[in-house]
Amino acid sequence: MPTIQTPPVRWWVPPAGFAALSVALVMVVLRLVPSPGPMDDPDPALQRDGIVRDGPQLPVTLGGLQFGGQLTVLLFDRTAPSGPRFQRWRDEVSQGGALPVVCVAVFTSCTELATTVGLATPTDGGAPVGYAVVDQHRRVRYATLDPAYLQNAFEVNVITQAIKTGQR
Repeated sequence: MPTIQTPPVRWWVPPAGFAALSVALVMVVLRLVPSPGPMDDPDPALQRDGIVRDGPQLPVTLGGLQFGGQLTVLLFDRTAPSGPRFQRWRDEVSQGGALPVVCVAVFTSCTELATTVGLATPTDGGAPVGYAVVDQHRRVRYATLDPAYLQNAFEVNVITQAIKTGQR
């Protein structure tokens, strides 16, 4: 008569282990992935996605600014940036060959400009904080909310270099 052997583990151990591992992974994700902050895009997938687009073409003059002939970085902030951190950001972005144009969103023209370039309204509903890159043909190639833009000048350089190398 054949001997029936018991399995090396009880039948409930693999499903219980899987459930425990699933709960642990969910907790890690919830702890490490923050929810959008007040100045972030309500849809995190759209914030700083790095995709260069063929956006709207700006008129030659908009919001008191002249467009065309050079790559331009439009900076949007709720207060005018200043100080050594901003100067380092400006120098680093300028080394990439773009001429940063500072546009503070408290001005009416900047609200119009932010809407025109396609900046989203942040989670808190206030003025956007971020930047847009406009090519020499006045076409908006990149626009994103980025409340930590002073730490991300290298990202602006990556975008501007991608635009320069892909210019038609």
